[in-house]
Amino acid sequence: MIKQNFKNKVSELPNYIKSWAKTFTGGLTLFTLIAFIFLPFLSPNQNFLYVFVRQFTLAMIYSIFAASWDLLTGISGQISFGHSIFFGIAGYLCAYLISYQNFPIWVAFIIGALGAVFFGLIIGVPCLRLKGPYLALGTLAFSLILLKLFLMGSLAFIFFGSEGISGLPRIAPNPIIEYFIIFISMIAIFIIIFQIVKSKFGTILKAIRDDEMGADASGVNTTRYKAYAFMLSALFAGIAGSFYALYIGAVNPSGNFGSVISFFAILMASLGGLTTISGSALGAFFFIFLEYSLIQIGFENYVFLIFSIILIIVVRFAEHGILRPVLERLKDMWDILLGR
Repeated sequence: MIKQNFKNKVSELPNYIKSWAKTFTGGLTLFTLIAFIFLPFLSPNQNFLYVFVRQFTLAMIYSIFAASWDLLTGISGQISFGHSIFFGIAGYLCAYLISYQNFPIWVAFIIGALGAVFFGLIIGVPCLRLKGPYLALGTLAFSLILLKLFLMGSLAFIFFGSEGISGLPRIAPNPIIEYFIIFISMIAIFIIIFQIVKSKFGTILKAIRDDEMGADASGVNTTRYKAYAFMLSALFAGIAGSFYALYIGAVNPSGNFGSVISFFAILMASLGGLTTISGSALGAFFFIFLEYSLIQIGFENYVFLIFSIILIIVVRFAEHGILRPVLERLKDMWDILLGR
C-alpha cells in the first residue's frame, strides 16, 4: 500500500511541477534559480568571484539557518532566542573532528549536524515545559551558558577558549564549486522543509502552534511533536553551522554562539515573513547585501543599530514580512505588462 502510494506520488510529480511552473510564484522561483546557476559565470573578473559569489554563498548558508528557525518558531510556535546553540555546536564539532581527529570533511560535517540534533533533544525536553516568552528566555539562557563555558580560560583545554579553532579547510578549493555545493544543498533543504510543512506532521505542528490545548485534547502527544520540531530545526541549523565553519575556516565562541547569531536568524525570517519558509531566503539575501553595502560606505559601526530599527519597522508595519508585498507588487507589474 505504501509502495503504491509512493508510486502514485512520483507519477504525479511531473504534472505538479508543470502546473506549479505556470503560476506566477512558480515561474518567478524557476527564473531566480536559473539566474543563480549562471551568476558565477557572468563576469571573468576574479574580484567579482571572490566578493559577490562569496557573499551569495554566505547568504545561502544564512537562508538555511533562518529557515530552520522559522520551522521551529513560525510553523511549530516554539519561540527560540537561542538558536545559535545548534549553529555553534555543529560548527565546533565539525571543526574539532577535522582539526584534531583528522576526520574527512564530509564525515565531520554530518557528525556536526547530528550533534546539533542531539543538543536539540537535550535542550528541547526541559524547555518544553515552558511556553511563550518563558520558552524564549529559557533557550536564550542556554545559549548564554554555552557562550560563557566556551569563553572560560580555565576550560580552554576542553572548549579551546576565546580563540576557538582555526585553520579549517574550505568546503572546496574553488569558490564556484563551493557556491554550487551550498546552492544545491539549500534547494534540497528547502524542498524537504516545504514537504514537512505540507505533510500530516506539519499540520500537527501548526495545530499545536494555533491551539496547543485543543491539539492535546484531540489526542495529539504535543510534547513528543514539539521535541521532534526542536530536533528537526536543530538538524537544519546544524547543517548551516557546519557549512559556516568551513566557509569561514574557523570557529570561536562569539562568532558561533553569540546572541547576535540568534538575532540574525530572527531578523532574516521576520524580514521575509514568518511561516513562509521561502521568506527566510529573501530575508537572508536582503540582510547580507545590505550589511555588505553599509560596511562599504563606512557604516560598519552602525550595522546592528540599523538592522534593529529595520526589525522594529517590519514588526510594526509589515507583520507578514516583505515577501508577500514584494510578490504582490511584482505580480501586479507582470499583469500590467501582459495587459491583463
